[in-house]
Amino acid sequence: MKTLILLLSVLLLVTSCEMAQNTLTQEEVEQAILAKERMALDRWSAGDPAGFASVFADDVTYFDDIGASARLEGLEEVQAYLASLEGQIPVHDYEIVDHMVQVYDDIAISTMQYHGSVDGQAGPPWKATDVYRLINGEWKMVHGHWSLVKIQ
Repeated sequence: MKTLILLLSVLLLVTSCEMAQNTLTQEEVEQAILAKERMALDRWSAGDPAGFASVFADDVTYFDDIGASARLEGLEEVQAYLASLEGQIPVHDYEIVDHMVQVYDDIAISTMQYHGSVDGQAGPPWKATDVYRLINGEWKMVHGHWSLVKIQ
């Protein structure tokens, strides 16, 4: 009987945690995703490309226009790629432009432009799509795709 009560208590706790997560407003999810984006980009702009992976899920996939033109699969592969960029990303300032988050239950899609500058000199603008999934109560990036904005 004690085992049954314990089991039911755990089930109730898990269910109530999931329900509490489902009651987050669109704005709260947007703020959580933007905070994750800023956390990763703060590391990137500090010249720490490997730190950019701090928000990635274990099964992340990733593309970019630097050296990941073929899909990278899994956290280890993405971390190795980002580590290879060590010393190549200058410390810089950045601005997130036109950020938007679309939320679909436990999936959130973040789109934005990234404008970096070094000593007031603007670098090329980037556009990004990052897909997040709610995993054990935490938003983790499961896919990232970064490409240069084509200037015409």
